[in-house]
Formats: sequence, C-alpha cells, structure tokens
Amino acid sequence: MAGTVAERQLLWIDVVGRDPADLDTVAAATGIQEDLTRRLARETGRADLTLYQECIHLALESMDLPAGAETETVQPKRLEIDLVAGRNWVVTVHNEPAAALDRIDELTHGDTRFGELDAAGFMAAIVDEIVGRYLAISEGIEREIDRLDELALRPNPHEDVLARIVEIRRRIGTIRRTLAPHRVAFAALARPEMALHEELGRPWPGLTDRLDRAIASVESLRDLLLGTYDIYMGRAAQGANEVMKRLTLLSAVLLPAVVLAGIMGMNFKLDFFDDTRNFVLVVGAMAVFGASLLVAARWRRWL
Repeated sequence: MAGTVAERQLLWIDVVGRDPADLDTVAAATGIQEDLTRRLARETGRADLTLYQECIHLALESMDLPAGAETETVQPKRLEIDLVAGRNWVVTVHNEPAAALDRIDELTHGDTRFGELDAAGFMAAIVDEIVGRYLAISEGIEREIDRLDELALRPNPHEDVLARIVEIRRRIGTIRRTLAPHRVAFAALARPEMALHEELGRPWPGLTDRLDRAIASVESLRDLLLGTYDIYMGRAAQGANEVMKRLTLLSAVLLPAVVLAGIMGMNFKLDFFDDTRNFVLVVGAMAVFGASLLVAARWRRWL
C-alpha cells in the first residue's frame, strides 16, 4: 500500500490499541520490519528514538486529562504514542484516543495541501502538538496556583492549603519526569546519522527549542508553588503575631489589676483596709489603669 502513494501524497495510519493482528496488517502495508512490529505491540515506558533501514521509530510520552474532566485540577494521565515514519507514510500507535492526534486530524481534515508535507514534517507536527499538550496542562496548573495564592491569603481558609500544595507538587513532578526524557530523543534528531534518512525529509529544527520551553514552563511551576508556600507561611506567621499581640496587650491591661489585687490582699492592719467604701475606689483604679493602657495602645497603633 505504501508503495502506491504518489510523490506529493502522504499516508497516515493511526492504530488505536496494540493488537498484533492489526500491527501485522500495517506492517504488510508499509514494510515495517518484524522486530519493530513486535516492539510496537508493547509500551516502552520512555521516550526513545531508533533508526531503521527504511524508517524512523520515535516513542513519545503524551499527557492528557481524563475523559470528561472539566478542570485542570485533575491528575493528567500518561499515554505512550509510537510514531513510525517512512517515505511518504507515517504510522501512529497508541492504546487510547489521544487529544494531540485528534487535534492533528481536525487540522488536516479536508486540507489536501497538507499532503505536500514529507513524513518528517508531519512527524514534527505531531510532536509539536504533543509538546503543546504539556504547555496547556502547565498553563492550567499555573491558573490553579494563582487561585491557591488567593486562598492562602485568607485568614482562615476553608481548604487545607498545605495538602493542595503537596498534591500540586506531586503532579508537577510527574509531568516533569514524563517530559524531561524527551530531550535525549529530540537531540538524536540532530545527529549526523539522521542524514541517512534524507528521503524522509528533515525534522523541524525547532522541536528541541519547543521542548526546552515546555520543560522551562514546568520548572517555573515549582518556583510559583514555592511562592505560594511562602505566602501561606507568611500569612500564618502574621496570624500568629496578631494573636500574640492581643495576648500581650491583654496581659498588660490586666497587670495593674493583678498588682492592686496583690497589694490589697496583704495582711497589714491599716485603716484603709477597714473602710469597705475603698473597694469601689480600688476597682475604679483598676479600670482607669486598664483604660489608660488601651488608649495608649490605640495611640501607638498597637490595635
């Protein structure tokens, strides 16, 4: 089948699932080697690039939100996508529907000019869309961190901010560990031996830069999250300082009353203690001292 594709045409075969029978049919149509067919039947679990005599195999790790998810707070799931590119044909293999490939299908549907791309150019378009998914997820997490900043500034947040910070940190770590290994595979595209496959076309040179921007975007999320933690701890420290200030002021207001009560409780035989009307005088003195301290605190802006 691949041999009948015209020079200005491009054949794209998208295989959902890794059924050996389907892969054997694709191999018969494209001429994929037997060892590569066996390799496509299972996930490698990491990004990788392998050169074959007539084709290139690029294993990618894409990340998508679960089906039906309406918020970026959901943990994204990993999806391995295998790309095999030969002369004027590209095969993609994955276990579940991929948003990146669906997007490519929408962009190319009914566009006959897209066939003017060579296999490497089409492969680069798929890779670019997959990297774009990481950028989209990164932007969603950034919006979530912004909302968490607002929550951390509240005096008594109803949600556990620290638990949310830890959950987001784990999610960022998963995304970074999935994305970072692509550096090795993308760097291999620029190696001299890639010239052996010039008939496939040269991959887009901006792929590595695009990947670096995606990794930098994910790395910046960790800095933003640390900023959220600092905001939360600063707000907690401010709240603790407010409590300590009130307790200190309360102690200062009650201190004169405690002193007066201690003095009046001494066992000295004085006429002052024998006059019961002095009780009102002592209580009044306690109130005056307390009120004076409150006025001084207000004047000093301690309240």
